[in-house]
Amino acid sequence: MTAGTGPGVGTAPAPEELVDLARYPLLPGAGHDTLVRRCRDALQQDGVVVLPGFVRPEALAAMVDECRYLEPLGHHSEVHNTPYLALPDDTAPEGHPRRALVRSSLTAVAHDLFGPDSALLALYRWPALLTFLAEVLGLDEVHPYADPLGALNVAVMTEGDELGWHFDQTDFVTSVAVQAPVTGGAFEVARALRTSEDERYGAVAAVLDGDRSDVTSVGFDPGALMVFAGRHSMHRVTGVGGDVPRYVALLAYDRRPGTDSSELLKLVRYGRTA
Repeated sequence: MTAGTGPGVGTAPAPEELVDLARYPLLPGAGHDTLVRRCRDALQQDGVVVLPGFVRPEALAAMVDECRYLEPLGHHSEVHNTPYLALPDDTAPEGHPRRALVRSSLTAVAHDLFGPDSALLALYRWPALLTFLAEVLGLDEVHPYADPLGALNVAVMTEGDELGWHFDQTDFVTSVAVQAPVTGGAFEVARALRTSEDERYGAVAAVLDGDRSDVTSVGFDPGALMVFAGRHSMHRVTGVGGDVPRYVALLAYDRRPGTDSSELLKLVRYGRTA
């Protein structure tokens, strides 16, 4: 995608041209196994892998242009829901996290709005990236989402937008940082706050009440690839300020083929379900 063009104009770049393969050898060969081990160790220890400079500078410039072109086509939503991306549970007692409401405000560009010349779409569909992610995650395979709206999307955050504390509905999230805002927009994580066996509602409530003893901040570095295990680690994006939008591409994959988002999540995030 060249600067100034929009979706559907031209041809998609080769994925190999988008990634700094000298720094990050995704393909089999020298340094590949070392990179996989390093990423796997970071994910197990910290719950997050950040690869700064993953996207080459010229490719990143094209992605910024792409996001800028697509931004007006996105759907803006402001919702107050629970950290579990669900409606409040009225059967829970007062002060319970299942009843807590957090604010999320952003514009989401849906998957079906990306054109065939999209650099982000080319990266998302690249088989080598899927294979690399499967190796890092210790899975046999990783599959693109079947969600026609949420498989690939760009989260646009402008002044006053934020993403409230929440857990993901998937085991992992892959993202590419495209453009940083003037102020704010920090990605904050309360790592391993719950487990599959224990919801640890007390620890969740403490973070919601402002306790930062379990909270760390992950730097926002345009061009970085991040793999994050968010099902058990509560996280948020702090309020954005200034006249430069925060652009993040979210690449949705799952260990199972055919995975789709809930109809409620689609309606809230994209304003439609199909």
